[in-house]
Amino acid sequence: MRSLAGFVVVGAALALVAASAGARAEASSFKGGVNLGIKGWGTVTPGRGFPVHRSVPCTNASCGGEALFARARSVVLTAKPYQGWRFARWHGPCKPTTKPKCTVSLRRVHANTYGERVANVQAIFSPVAPGLTRANPIPLGTAKSIGPWMTVRVDSATTNVQLSPPALAGDEYFDANLTLTFSGQGSTTAGALDYNVVASDKTSYNPSGNACPEPGPQPPLDLSAPINSGQSTSGYVCWTIVANDESSLELYFGSGTLDYPGTTWFALH
Repeated sequence: MRSLAGFVVVGAALALVAASAGARAEASSFKGGVNLGIKGWGTVTPGRGFPVHRSVPCTNASCGGEALFARARSVVLTAKPYQGWRFARWHGPCKPTTKPKCTVSLRRVHANTYGERVANVQAIFSPVAPGLTRANPIPLGTAKSIGPWMTVRVDSATTNVQLSPPALAGDEYFDANLTLTFSGQGSTTAGALDYNVVASDKTSYNPSGNACPEPGPQPPLDLSAPINSGQSTSGYVCWTIVANDESSLELYFGSGTLDYPGTTWFALH
């Protein structure tokens, strides 16, 4: 099948699908199908009424449309969330809208200029596991895997840290003590990780561009020392922040979005 960007019906693309050898093998006078999109992490499997039952996966904040050729006027789609997610609802003419399995009645869809009846359908998955979103972070003192080989725990967080020289008026120093445990092969370093803190107004602070003055809270997290397989390392990271942001700061590892490979959020309060 041909992938489409977004959820706009592209008649020419579906016409090509219908004209393919596979479509001709599924002899049918019906022309149409579903332009499928997915929001969140999960899969959608075409069922009854589709000639191909290959699951369509999404491990991203959202995935663009995919054209699914139909050989019947009534077709079935089944959604399945990935671990840590739940199926929320269908958007579009997929009934019932809140059940993972739904039916699309293409006979109710107006034909386009190519004579095709194409429904725009989106499956929506919502994150439920702690750490997947800022609104539901990993609690202080709780270890969480941030990938297949590293586990992170925020042991403590301190506001208004006193260092020399003092922070400028309106600013303050904020630190967090982290413990990293490596379970992969060989070794890695703490410097290989991408992490930042962000405030409620989306102001982001990184440990290099917004660093505290040296020597900072002791002991610092060593970014260059090797962490061998099965070993842990602990230390402080420190940021210079706007004082008004201290109560809303959260720490995240990754890109800061739900995009693959994802982001893991940790509470700092």
